[in-house]
Amino acid sequence: MKKLHATETGRQVAFSGLLPETAHYLLQYLADQGSALREMIPDGERSTGDISRLDYCLINASLTSPEFSSRQRTRIIHHGFGEATQNDLVEAYADTLAEQPWQAYRSAANSSSLLMHWLDGVPVNLLEDQFPNVRAGSIMGLCRDLTWVLSGLSNILAAASNPSQSKGERPQAFRLLSPQALTDLRLLISPIRQLQWRLDVGLPTAALWMTELRAESGERAISRVEAIALHKMGLGTFESLRLRSNWHQLVDTLKALDAHNANDKAIEFQRLANAWHDTVRQRRLAQQLTRLSDEDKPLIEGFYNHREKGFESAFEALLERAGIAYELFDTGQKPGAFDYILHFDGRPSIVVECKTKQGNNLVDLNAARVVLSSSEQFGHQDLFCVTLCQPGIDPNVPEQLQSCARLGVVETHDLAEAFVRLLRRTMDAHALYDWLSQPGQIKAETLFVHTRAAAEPEAP
Repeated sequence: MKKLHATETGRQVAFSGLLPETAHYLLQYLADQGSALREMIPDGERSTGDISRLDYCLINASLTSPEFSSRQRTRIIHHGFGEATQNDLVEAYADTLAEQPWQAYRSAANSSSLLMHWLDGVPVNLLEDQFPNVRAGSIMGLCRDLTWVLSGLSNILAAASNPSQSKGERPQAFRLLSPQALTDLRLLISPIRQLQWRLDVGLPTAALWMTELRAESGERAISRVEAIALHKMGLGTFESLRLRSNWHQLVDTLKALDAHNANDKAIEFQRLANAWHDTVRQRRLAQQLTRLSDEDKPLIEGFYNHREKGFESAFEALLERAGIAYELFDTGQKPGAFDYILHFDGRPSIVVECKTKQGNNLVDLNAARVVLSSSEQFGHQDLFCVTLCQPGIDPNVPEQLQSCARLGVVETHDLAEAFVRLLRRTMDAHALYDWLSQPGQIKAETLFVHTRAAAEPEAP
């Protein structure tokens, strides 16, 4: 008797809520255009890439998928987008679209072009009526639908391109791809998730972190209009908004927005920016402690509170409690050595480097990627690397790491959430590996697809 087996990709398709035909369509598009899409990802000084083209192609492919453009569609594109008009973007990007000729999918082409302006921060009232009867509600609804599709796609792609699975477990579109082609496709996971976030809030990448600043009411402290203005004046990064030397420029920028209490707002913005990461961490810690036994609570608290060698000891204690095999590689006898190798049954090992900063300072780019050269120095160039950041990573760093197929960065509070699920037995070691081996920033928000119990929060 034959026994049915659900593949990890199949599980992620089911989790996503997408039509199976949509998942197949988008995976086939990525398989066909993977090399071209990979070249659009910026690669530091080697290549500037073309992230705008990548964003356009991903949006367009989602809108031409069966989810929007078939008889079984579950979402619609406003009929006003079907108007025949000059569209320079789609003509420039036509050879890397999912459907050619693009004219057969004019609504997808036009709506994709309009949403590129939304991503750049253009006010929604200026986007209204660029096409007949297309108002703010239709634009915001389309953003929500695309955010949902891209969220599902990123998780499906992470499963489908996982190098630890057999060829037969991959989706049909990926079975003939070379290992390098699969590696290139994994590089798309982070840009897809970043695009998902940008569609949700309508901001450039550098300004996204400001959406996490919260007022006492729980609402966003900085509006989209304010975030765009700060970004345009060079005040949108984590460091620039906090600098005292930028105080007068900050006040002037807020006054230009007709803020009657510009000084008070500037004080509040700088206060929230300085406390931002600590506020997020304390909120996560409080939530995690409510789900742990009294025996395990000190382990998580120590993981949050310690630095340097104390932090490494706290990390080891959690690994041992969760049953994750590890090897302490930096024993003090190997100059330049990374800290740990994590071992998983039936999976490759993972190299881990711990980086800690004092106070509210965050791990920078150079510190985040030093583990790559260290792993190569000691003959582990084939292993995936993770930089564990205590208390966190500078929000501008993940975008600069998008071309690193062998590197992930994870913040303490995100890894702590994974440990909580391991201790509660709602997640196993293989699931930890699958989550931890994704390039880019590894965030707790994606843990729900690796968790067996519905009792765990989807978005910690």
